[in-house]
Amino acid sequence: MRLGMFMHPIHDFKRGYATLLNEDLDVIRAADQEGFDEVWLGEHILLPSEPFASPLMIFARLLAECPRITFGSGVLCLPNKHPAIVAAEVAQFDHLAKGRFMLGIGPGATPPDFELFEVLDKDRMQMLEESIDMMIRLWTEDPPYEIRGKFWKAVVKDNVLSHVGVGKMAVPYQLPHPPIMLPSMSRNSASSRLAARRGWHMISANFVPQEVAAGHWRDYCDERRKHSLPIEPKKWRAGRTILVTETDDEARAYLRSPGNSLEWYFRYIIALTGHGGFVHMLKSHPDMPDAEVTPRYCIDTMVIAGSPRTVAEKLAAFREETGPFDTLITSHHDWVPYGMWRRHMHLLAHEVMPILRSLTGVQYVPPEHALASC
Repeated sequence: MRLGMFMHPIHDFKRGYATLLNEDLDVIRAADQEGFDEVWLGEHILLPSEPFASPLMIFARLLAECPRITFGSGVLCLPNKHPAIVAAEVAQFDHLAKGRFMLGIGPGATPPDFELFEVLDKDRMQMLEESIDMMIRLWTEDPPYEIRGKFWKAVVKDNVLSHVGVGKMAVPYQLPHPPIMLPSMSRNSASSRLAARRGWHMISANFVPQEVAAGHWRDYCDERRKHSLPIEPKKWRAGRTILVTETDDEARAYLRSPGNSLEWYFRYIIALTGHGGFVHMLKSHPDMPDAEVTPRYCIDTMVIAGSPRTVAEKLAAFREETGPFDTLITSHHDWVPYGMWRRHMHLLAHEVMPILRSLTGVQYVPPEHALASC
């Protein structure tokens, strides 16, 4: 079983942009040092609390300092940009990373960005499929290009000089392209079924109830069976909000402290999902009143916290009840206080994961690039 980290990231924006950027660089360095296998980083434009406009730019900054970890875009919001631009940037980064890259894509989930890019009223899932299909064609076909869709076109016919390499899209390091991942957040998720049909990887969001995450796996399996395709647990990553401390009492006291970083995290998510009309994804039961979705409710129902043994046992029970994921994805939050959250990362990687592997019988298989570097 592997360990990854998903960084929206969500911060208290009042702490300052430079502070947050530098802190998150340190988080990714720490993940590499502690032996995490993956780190996923989001992409947002008009969200100061989620301050990364380009995950690939951040990853490129860290490639030399983080020789072990696999980088994942979590996610590139495909409706917001022409597919040719995304294809070129992904191909370039994949070469810089020598294949330590997974291409996370999504339709986006932030109304301000939708408004900015004039996609509020468009079918963004349809745009996502058209975009990735166009990207794959640009990577796998030779010019001249004449690719026309409902939302975009990629046409290059009159300015192709093949003998000097003019007019052709760069291809990724990983052929035909990096592994593709699509996140799942809502109950009865269309994303789970799309990932299943297309053979993509899937991450269940860390801020959904256990029942919703279990539904993602059921929907994935149903769709695979419907198309006579094999079930592939290795392509499912389960996200959870986790806090590991030396003792159960320490975790309990922190989660009860006013203004703790997880309280801010869930307060922000509730505000954003409420405004966007999708607060239902946070509910344990569909008929639960919106007013009952509070930070305290989210902490009590969605956070796995305690000592290493307690957390490992809770995660093993979660996996037993939810489905056979092979990669656990923990979420990142403000490092406040720094010492506790930095220690959390060490305890999770070095104490929780060995116990969890023992309890589940799922042993650790290093990524291919890690084996090659040994």
